[in-house]
Amino acid sequence: MICRKCKQEVPDGAFCIYCGTQQKKPRGAPKKRGNGQGSVYKTPSGKYRAIVVLGYYTDEEGKKHKRTHSKVFDKKTDAVNALPSLRIVSEKKAKDKITFKQLYDKWLPTHRAGKSTIDCYKAGMKYFKPVWNMTMEEIDIDDLQDCLDNCGKGKRTQQNMKAVCGLVYKYGIPRRCTPNNLNLAQFLIVGGESSTHRESFTEEQIKLIKDSIGSVDYADYVYCMIYLGFRPSEFLSLEISNYDRSRQCFIGGSKTSAGMNRVVTISPKIQPIIERIAEGRESGPFFFGRDGRMITLDNFTDDYFYHVLECCGIDNPMVEIAGGVRRHKYTPHSCRHTFATLMKRVEAPSKDKQELIGHASEEMLKYYQDVEISDLRRITDKI
Repeated sequence: MICRKCKQEVPDGAFCIYCGTQQKKPRGAPKKRGNGQGSVYKTPSGKYRAIVVLGYYTDEEGKKHKRTHSKVFDKKTDAVNALPSLRIVSEKKAKDKITFKQLYDKWLPTHRAGKSTIDCYKAGMKYFKPVWNMTMEEIDIDDLQDCLDNCGKGKRTQQNMKAVCGLVYKYGIPRRCTPNNLNLAQFLIVGGESSTHRESFTEEQIKLIKDSIGSVDYADYVYCMIYLGFRPSEFLSLEISNYDRSRQCFIGGSKTSAGMNRVVTISPKIQPIIERIAEGRESGPFFFGRDGRMITLDNFTDDYFYHVLECCGIDNPMVEIAGGVRRHKYTPHSCRHTFATLMKRVEAPSKDKQELIGHASEEMLKYYQDVEISDLRRITDKI
């Protein structure tokens, strides 16, 4: 071997016989894995981190970053053996969390069509802004139908909206980005076509729900949904930090021009319930499940909402909607429709009502900027 300092040939050993410099024992080449298989690193704590690269993204400044997922193990062999499953689980989680806008951005470069057709799709897509940042798992048919119903445009624009929505779903289904491999776009009703009326709760049914609070678990959640008007996914995503105790309102909603961080004042009918739920809590989901964690929309619908209606004696039969699909007459979205119905009975400017429920086109933003919380409270105090 050659001395690392004096460069003379010396016998193998710990030190050079000429200059006394300590020699490093040659190490074998580090084991390399194929691209995309992941890596294992030893941490300062002596444990081993398995890490896989899921992809890359570019930030607002144009810098490229890795999107990774990792897990720490006590033994190196455990970390190495976990790499394949870590990638599978990570990719599944990434697909479960993909938003409508992210899936659209992935689909758009793959679609082959003329410029005029693409421009029509882009124009239709902007009216889906209320669901851009909702995950594909969170979105239900009522969320998409609301976008059509409230776009303020004619039949042709709504047809373009339905078409681009369908193409996004068709792209996502074989890539397992959509729940149940279901293309919800086929059930959208374009303005002017016949549709099934979406039901709101009657005053008698609202009273049944109210009277069940305290005896039926989570009846208070359904009652609060009726008087807050949030979309079901928005309601379940509310955190303790979204509740302004001093002003008695929630600041939350979808991340859209109309819905992002909108102020929703709290009706006196539910203020005591809100105070009870918030008492002594500083963080976490506001409306939490039996395990103390955030409730998913599917879980809330099947295990909470339908159970409450059944216990309250509210008949909820299966009905047929567009496309021959059958579902329950009342869904969590019925609470939002009920809120809108209750607001109709209150004399107040339309801009204030639209602020509360989170409906506004991008072109109308300035029109809504002068809304005062006192104006909103006059509405929620009366519903």
